[in-house]
Amino acid sequence: MSLRHATKERLAAAWHRCHGGPAARDAGAVFDEIAAHYAAPARHYHTLGHVDDCLARLDEVADLLANPDAVEIAIWFHDVICESGRRDNEAQSARLYLGRSEGATPRFRLAVCRMILASRHVASALCADPGYMVDIDLAGFGLPWPEFRSTTDRIRAEFPHRTDREFAAGLAPFLRALVGRPRMFATEWFHDRCETAARRNVAQLLDEWRRAGFVAGDA
Repeated sequence: MSLRHATKERLAAAWHRCHGGPAARDAGAVFDEIAAHYAAPARHYHTLGHVDDCLARLDEVADLLANPDAVEIAIWFHDVICESGRRDNEAQSARLYLGRSEGATPRFRLAVCRMILASRHVASALCADPGYMVDIDLAGFGLPWPEFRSTTDRIRAEFPHRTDREFAAGLAPFLRALVGRPRMFATEWFHDRCETAARRNVAQLLDEWRRAGFVAGDA
């Protein structure tokens, strides 16, 4: 896959803007460590390709953010730890960032970690930069159906130990929680562009799973 945004040069530029002084980690080494995580054999969706997509979306809204650098660094790290079945991936990702973030101010480090933890998608109605962070991560729900369905297949491939029924039953509550909110997207920018398609895609996917017998009609 050719990456236009998730490049070593881009991370280095952001890293040097935010992590200074003699204590700062070498940006190239940080990129290599991140890239190794995202290139793990078990990864099919949560790869540098996903980071690349998120950075492209960030570029579209950067002028609307209070701290675009914090959002950018959070995007690089938000799925760096991603093991199927774990419930603390985001917390571990934030911890990994903290262990590499010498040279950043405490306020900046806190902002990055707040953004990484927001990508758990357990809170609704997030505002300001965390809202954009969440929406950037979720914007793939608003892609045309074939692309959205392909994304679902790639996420499915990260759970080889589960049957199709188990995968669907495990993901369906999360999907229903998302569409059960007054709005899936917190920010006006993403709501206007993604909300309608995202709700339609989720409804079509759940209907597909119902017809396959993977989830109950009222589950």
